[in-house]
Amino acid sequence: MEQFNPCLRNFVAMGKNYEKALASVTFAAKGYFDALVRMGELASESQGSKDLGDVLFQMAEVHRQIQVQLEEMLKSFHNELLSELEKKVDLDSRYLTAALKKYQMEHKNKGESLEKCQAELKKLRRKSQGSKNPSKYGEKEMQFVETISSKQTELDTFIAEGYKTALSEERRRYCFLVDRQCAVAKNNSAYHGKGKDLLTQKIPVWQQACSDPNKLPERAMLLAQQMGSASLGGASPLHTSKSNLVISDPIPGAQPLPVPPELAVFMGSGMGHPRLMGPDGMSMVNGTTGVHGEEYWTDGGTISVSQVRPSSPQTQAQGQSQAQPQRQVSDVYSNTLPVRRPAPAKNKNPVGETRTLPRSSSMAAGLEKNGRARVQAIFSHAAGDNGTLLSFSEGDIITLLVPEARDGWHYGENEKNKMRGWFPFSYTRVVPESDNEKLKVNLHHGKSSSTGNLLESDASLPTPDYGLTARLLAQSLAQTRPRPYSMAGFGTQSQTT
Repeated sequence: MEQFNPCLRNFVAMGKNYEKALASVTFAAKGYFDALVRMGELASESQGSKDLGDVLFQMAEVHRQIQVQLEEMLKSFHNELLSELEKKVDLDSRYLTAALKKYQMEHKNKGESLEKCQAELKKLRRKSQGSKNPSKYGEKEMQFVETISSKQTELDTFIAEGYKTALSEERRRYCFLVDRQCAVAKNNSAYHGKGKDLLTQKIPVWQQACSDPNKLPERAMLLAQQMGSASLGGASPLHTSKSNLVISDPIPGAQPLPVPPELAVFMGSGMGHPRLMGPDGMSMVNGTTGVHGEEYWTDGGTISVSQVRPSSPQTQAQGQSQAQPQRQVSDVYSNTLPVRRPAPAKNKNPVGETRTLPRSSSMAAGLEKNGRARVQAIFSHAAGDNGTLLSFSEGDIITLLVPEARDGWHYGENEKNKMRGWFPFSYTRVVPESDNEKLKVNLHHGKSSSTGNLLESDASLPTPDYGLTARLLAQSLAQTRPRPYSMAGFGTQSQTT
């Protein structure tokens, strides 16, 4: 027992060092998760790595949940082990000192009483030996012998009971230490068990996502195919950016939209899609009237046109019969994504205009950020010491970085201070955006200019029917694929592409 408390103090000191090390790991893990989420956001902005961005978000969420369990284990280690032992060692030191002092005092009293009886017996025996009548002291001597025997038995019993009590007190202290360690081990088991369950479920999906680095997603392959065909045909490439979308081709097999009478004089009849016509009746592709054979996009590929003029009903019937094979080619593809057409550029002299350079896919990916939803805070929210939460004041505008809320929490960026984090979605309201504003933004980003058409003045084209364009825009936006989510709030749901 003399060495128990000093060793226990050393154990508590080492436990505090271990606790500090785990706290440092927790702090470093937060920075690690933020960096992993940032990598997922970069991957999500790429046309070829959107699914890997989803995987990175899921990895960050899984490791965040594991880290939360580690923090719970750390709290249990501090509250159920270190704090309890530290209180026990202080109280136990005073208790053991008092108990030892009491035992020594009682042992001393019993020992002195026994020694006194033994001294009296010796004195009595000396008197008996010098006396002429020894039998007179015999009875008294027997009484002292019995008293000494009882006191010796009492002292031996006291020593045995004291030893037994000391062993029991020692065992109680070791039992308490083992019990506290069992509580910590139980939380350790929960921590490792949850980590094992999460990783066992997710690792095969993650490995499948990166099993073939050379395999591009279907969306990226379609974009690359369209851009390659556009460069061969001389037309502008199709843009997949949400903010650059102007008019979408209908899904194969769907009925074409009706054309208003006021636009009929400006439309051609090729492939069943309305097209703007030049002053001389030629169809305009990318703001240029086709003088010779030009290629332009259809549902299933490209077709060549020489001069398209307002046609008679007989000519329109022939055009529809020629368009039918092209429709069959387009039916091979699944109804996944609409094909985007570039907005017609303004041109004063359509025949002599220099065509615009095709945009790169990186610009199309960058323009997707303009399509994110925005919400406005109706209550204030403070993150406190939690680095994963987002603070904002009433009236702040927040850009959503994930498509939907997770267990009532959303992930976004405060436009006021450019900070990102999770926040309660019920504290905000969606910022309304009218169809006209959407159209204005899309037309603004969808327009491309080159050196040639910057030097020329606006062309005197008839005013288009913006109501029709807005309807086509809304239909196309409904078919677009949402941006992958970021690290899900405090829920456990995750998805893969």
